[in-house]
Amino acid sequence: MYSFDLSNSITVFRNPEPSAGMLSGGPFTFIAGDGTVDNVSGIMTDANAVGTNSTFVITDENANILGLPPTLMALEGVDFDGAGGGVCLIWYLRFEDGLTGAEVGANAADLAGDFSLSNAISVTRNAPNGGMISGGPFNFTVDGTPDMVSGITLDGTQSGTNSTWVITDDAGNILGLPPTMADLEMVDFDAAGPGVCLIWYLRFEDGLEGAMAGMNASDLEGCFSLSNSITVTRN
Repeated sequence: MYSFDLSNSITVFRNPEPSAGMLSGGPFTFIAGDGTVDNVSGIMTDANAVGTNSTFVITDENANILGLPPTLMALEGVDFDGAGGGVCLIWYLRFEDGLTGAEVGANAADLAGDFSLSNAISVTRNAPNGGMISGGPFNFTVDGTPDMVSGITLDGTQSGTNSTWVITDDAGNILGLPPTMADLEMVDFDAAGPGVCLIWYLRFEDGLEGAMAGMNASDLEGCFSLSNSITVTRN
């Protein structure tokens, strides 16, 4: 018969490797800066996601961390309208204790520890900017000789999916919408007779209403931005 003695036991917990799985929902597109609260909804985490701890991560498109809403409810409470124009990415993070780098201002690429990030869902915040245009003012004599503008430039701050030039009278009534600089420079202002025209640059997103000859620029509706105007005086 053998003689032996066993000590007490020590438990070894083997946590499964964290897996954030696939995040579904979106993508989302909002109009930024219009004062309307922009919240995401309908996002779903993967039922097979594993990991002791979890949080959502909001980054810019360069993965710089902007926020870490801990729950889906907290994520749905984030107002993206106040962030201005640009693109945010929403990720789901599952991790074990000891994770470092999960803080606002850090970059998600620098997370260190035992963790898993899901795919990202994009939140596009459209904020068209007509910027500043320069050139002119122009003064022409109505004498039968074609009078075209030239030398108008953009300041480089312009943004927005769509663009056009807008020519109005001095009361804002739309006279023409040359789509490109080349088209604008082909407009003969001599044919309009004496008076004052204004040239504007318009950047806008799909769905703009009121951008047509005969309408007034003050009645434009949608997501858009008009630049300053340049005067064309026809004596």
